[in-house]
Amino acid sequence: MNPTGNLFGMLLYILVFFLSLGVFAYLIYRRLAVLRLAEAQDRFDRPWQRIKNVFTVAFGQKKILKKRYIAPGLMHAFIFWGFIAVAINTIHLVGQGFAPNFYIPGFAPDQPVGQFYLVFRDTFELIVSVAVLFAFYRRFFVKPKRLTLSFDANMVLGLIFILMVTDFILGGASIANGHFEGPTYMGHLFAGWFNNYSQATNIVIYNVAWWLHIFALFFFMDWLPISKHFHVVTALFNVYFGALEKGALQPMDFEELEHFGVSEVHHHGWKSLLDVYTCTECGRCQDACPAFATGKELNPKEINIHTREYIDEHESTLVSMLKQNIRSNGNGNGEATSIEGPAFVGDIIKENVLWACTTCKACEEACPLNIEFIDRIVDMRRSLVLEEAKIEKQVATTFKNMENQQNPWGLAGSTREEWTEGLDVPRISGVDPDELEVVYWIGCAGAFDDRAKQVSKAMVKILNAAGVKYAILGKKEVCTGDPARRIGNEYVFQMLAEQNIETFKEYNISTLLTQCPHCFNTFANEYPQFGGEYEVIHHTTFVKNLIEQGRLTLTKPRAQRITYHDSCYLGRHNDIYADPRDLLLAIPDVEVVEMENSKENGFCCGAGGGRMWMEETEGHTKVNNERVNQAAAVSPDTVGTACPFCATMISDGINENGLADQMDTEDIIQMVAGSI
Repeated sequence: MNPTGNLFGMLLYILVFFLSLGVFAYLIYRRLAVLRLAEAQDRFDRPWQRIKNVFTVAFGQKKILKKRYIAPGLMHAFIFWGFIAVAINTIHLVGQGFAPNFYIPGFAPDQPVGQFYLVFRDTFELIVSVAVLFAFYRRFFVKPKRLTLSFDANMVLGLIFILMVTDFILGGASIANGHFEGPTYMGHLFAGWFNNYSQATNIVIYNVAWWLHIFALFFFMDWLPISKHFHVVTALFNVYFGALEKGALQPMDFEELEHFGVSEVHHHGWKSLLDVYTCTECGRCQDACPAFATGKELNPKEINIHTREYIDEHESTLVSMLKQNIRSNGNGNGEATSIEGPAFVGDIIKENVLWACTTCKACEEACPLNIEFIDRIVDMRRSLVLEEAKIEKQVATTFKNMENQQNPWGLAGSTREEWTEGLDVPRISGVDPDELEVVYWIGCAGAFDDRAKQVSKAMVKILNAAGVKYAILGKKEVCTGDPARRIGNEYVFQMLAEQNIETFKEYNISTLLTQCPHCFNTFANEYPQFGGEYEVIHHTTFVKNLIEQGRLTLTKPRAQRITYHDSCYLGRHNDIYADPRDLLLAIPDVEVVEMENSKENGFCCGAGGGRMWMEETEGHTKVNNERVNQAAAVSPDTVGTACPFCATMISDGINENGLADQMDTEDIIQMVAGSI
């Protein structure tokens, strides 16, 4: 029972073994060359946190086993775990090509550990076989819209099935010929079928199954780097090098950069291209994307696919560019020549695809392998804005307003305090900052938007009722720069950020209270990139704490059915889900009901990513109208919000859908103020 026991067999095996390894090494070299050509990214900090992520997300399949996808999630998880389980067996089979009795020490079939492993291996091989058949059933009969149905995927599934079944046959043929193979129950099952065959026939069966297994194994290995299943190789690395910070875009160093944003594929960071290689085309990002759900051309999965196809088409050119750069500067990070042909940004990744993104993070939350989309999309926007000035007139006006008036509405900064008329609101200039609990950051919406002004007034009522020592900056506030940064104008963002940070230094401000999740996210996660380190608290969290501390009591009942719309920048970007709901439940007689899409699976209002300042003209419906329909499905009296952008979009959606006589929208803080 030794397929390589003669000269021809051994020479053939040596040829197949080293040729396969050589092909695999060459293909990996070319993939690594593309990553080396890409921009540098620092993803080597906090190794223990990264290792933890590998065990929970990659090995534990934490994100793939979400309730919404439990059946296909289990299928994929067991295939993955099965591969790990049979890895030792694979080592044995490859080693036995050179030495027939090769086993990892302790794993021989006559040893206790080896005997336990055989049962363990058989169990997982059987589970994997069933999972593959289930995968075929889904692809040929169910055909989920989110899946990319391809020959590539079917072939890989077929190879996996061959690897499992040939292993069963090997055990059965060997046992039927009298060899001791330990307690392999699948082997004994197959041996029962082979016992009627002659010894010579079983040897032929064994040899054919062994060579089929070996050829399938090495072909599978060499196919991986040139297929979507490259994630089998890259997944663990992609999870390890994933972003650890929530809600933060990467800054640009205008003094060092030779190009602004991404116009060529190699302008992406190396981790961004590793994301592209790691995409499994499962389509969960597509399912989660509000732009795709409302008929826009944006599809996160397609961005990965188109980018990968573009890289594959120009891989030889990219590898040559790397070699040229290494010769010229010795480090592989020099600026490469543009690739001829269709433009990467504009032709391959279309402009309307980029502008449709609301940066809601739903795609990243849904991805089982922590693939990042927002930074890539914003980087390509940066190129359009800063290098080509390709922006809509409406967006150009927004930028002008932020530069000249320090707010996207374009209203005079001198009017920032007009909303306080008739209210007792302390200013920062009239108090000792060291005696303050918080500085209440009103934000542009809270100062200029009529709806948000009411939230500002409600918050003042709450702060005064609870005896909180606070102050506002008033006219000294300028926009945080969030809209500019997410639209792609990093220059305006940094200008405004530096101005605010200087103001905070002047008044020795360390704690900020915000009502806008976008302000919250920018202060908490992005200002530290420029030396601005602050404790930042969203108003829902702060008021919840006041109630828990006994400083605020809610007594006036509100007998209403309320559903809460999660702000993307409060929820997915910063994991604040419970505080707004707890605050609603603190109001007497309130009934809180959840929409189907809520919490981490919430649906964007459509205003994020600078979309608040753009007209929505594509698709079969507007994002906010779709969200309002989802809210209407649970028949609420009020849709609760905790973001001024969300409040505007939900209110517009209610009116546009003709639902104003059925429900309205209100910020949670207004509800709380009404219950004091």
